Amino acid sequence: MGTRISDYAYLNTRVSLMAEQLLHRKQREALLELPLTEMSPLLTKAGLPRLGEQLPESPSDLEQFLASTLINESITLMRCMNSDERNFIRHWMRRLELINLKSILRTRFAGQQKINSREDLLDLGDLASLNLQVLIDTDSVEEFLRQLKNSSYSNMASPARQAFEEHRSLFDVEATLDANYYAQLKRLAAALKDAHREQVNQLMLSWLDKVNLVSLLRFRFVYGLSPPHAYFLLAPGGRQLSLNTLQQLAQQNDVTDVMKQLPPALYRQLADTDNIAEIEQHMQQQVRTLANRILRKQRFNMARAYAYLYLREQQIQLIHAVLKGHLLGLSPDLIQFCGDPLSYPALARKEQP
Repeated sequence: MGTRISDYAYLNTRVSLMAEQLLHRKQREALLELPLTEMSPLLTKAGLPRLGEQLPESPSDLEQFLASTLINESITLMRCMNSDERNFIRHWMRRLELINLKSILRTRFAGQQKINSREDLLDLGDLASLNLQVLIDTDSVEEFLRQLKNSSYSNMASPARQAFEEHRSLFDVEATLDANYYAQLKRLAAALKDAHREQVNQLMLSWLDKVNLVSLLRFRFVYGLSPPHAYFLLAPGGRQLSLNTLQQLAQQNDVTDVMKQLPPALYRQLADTDNIAEIEQHMQQQVRTLANRILRKQRFNMARAYAYLYLREQQIQLIHAVLKGHLLGLSPDLIQFCGDPLSYPALARKEQP
């Protein structure tokens, strides 16, 4: 018992130290507006002094540097967790491995292009669980999924193959992989103990509400999928949106009708939104607010580590969008839009069906 208390005390301290790197709102807004030559103090504050000194030569090098930063921090935090907690955080971080899987699928079987594993795929270091070269060398989607079945993602491979056989669509394969990733994350959260499980579930299920509502709207009204097809590709139910509720929402005819059928509390939170981009941004803000509350108010609880990693990933995505924009020579307005779509409503509304 004493060892676990000391472990959580160490974890609590590590999270508190890492949380000093999180930029507050005004600093994030400044990052969007500053010229590259004036960003060094903010990047140093964000724990990324190397980027303040010199940017990587290419967007892929920038992405790898930022991904490695997040991976290394997660590994540091996992060292003082028990096995169930490590399994949850490791699976959470393996969304980066899903990015690799989907990149291989799109490049090999949609574009029929060669893949440069260093430039096109993320190196997950100690978190990697796949032999990516074996997957790159496959000649068909079926062979790709057969190889995946012999990996740590075996529980995701069979549903993905069934989806491909039914629809012959890479989109369905990717969405099914995502849905089964979320289902496994929920199972791992259920294995956590007591207050850890309660707080982790609170954040994870709120995040799943955002994932499901935004996915449902896109599946139905951007990609034009039928209600059963769209519902089949969703993640498990979340905090406010159960699977029964999502099934009802999938039957609606447009975004406005979906909004009217939301649970009252969620509808009130989204009442001022009228397109998918705004809905996504507002729900994402709600999840960030919850993560910040857990990070500030919880002590000696691995949920703080999860909340930190969620917020850190959000911040790194913002830094990535801004710095990549500068690397590519984009205009200041476009860089700001990439970092904060709602800062330019006319552009954000392009997704509105």
